[in-house]
Amino acid sequence: MHRSTPRAIALGTVLVAVAVPAANAQAAPTLTVNQPCQVATFGLTAILSGFTPNSTVNIEADQIFETATADATGAVNIPFNSPLLGSIDPGSKQVILTATDNAATPLSATAKFRTTNFAFGTTGGQRSPKAKRSWAFSGLTPGKAIYGHFRYAGKTRANYRFGVATAPCGELKVKAPGIPVKGRVNTGKWTVQIDQKKAFSKFTKPRLTGSTTVFSVFQP
Repeated sequence: MHRSTPRAIALGTVLVAVAVPAANAQAAPTLTVNQPCQVATFGLTAILSGFTPNSTVNIEADQIFETATADATGAVNIPFNSPLLGSIDPGSKQVILTATDNAATPLSATAKFRTTNFAFGTTGGQRSPKAKRSWAFSGLTPGKAIYGHFRYAGKTRANYRFGVATAPCGELKVKAPGIPVKGRVNTGKWTVQIDQKKAFSKFTKPRLTGSTTVFSVFQP
């Protein structure tokens, strides 16, 4: 009877490589502004995260410098005012805001927003009151129509729709009559109230007001 001869079997050790995740690296710092556009001198908030925990953080731009302390997670909200444009005319401009902390290796981030004037204006010159001229508006509510309420001697003579204010700063440029009324344009002082209501009310807020005087011109 044949007998098998016992054999020695070598048991090899199988090594399995297991990836052990490293400690989470700190997220890159972020800076956002709570509104894409704001009227000059009105308030905004810088929203920061990912900065060095408990560090002092500065935000800076033209006419802006504010400081606050980040919390234990590296986050902080910093209020500031939208800067002036350098003129009172309708319009807006971009602002680049920078945030930097005071850590040994400083962290920084940037954000963009726009600052605008709450204003309107028209081109001047001696011409018929009904002649078209350039109108410009800024600082109104985007997506809503802009109206001009033209008044003479205490009465509203026209409620004129100029068009829709565009994002993000509530701006509009359009050609429109100087005084868009039907019939005769009386000589004397006219006032216009600019707002975003179809009908005139002296209680409407916000609003802009202006005036012009119509003269009779006699040809020789």
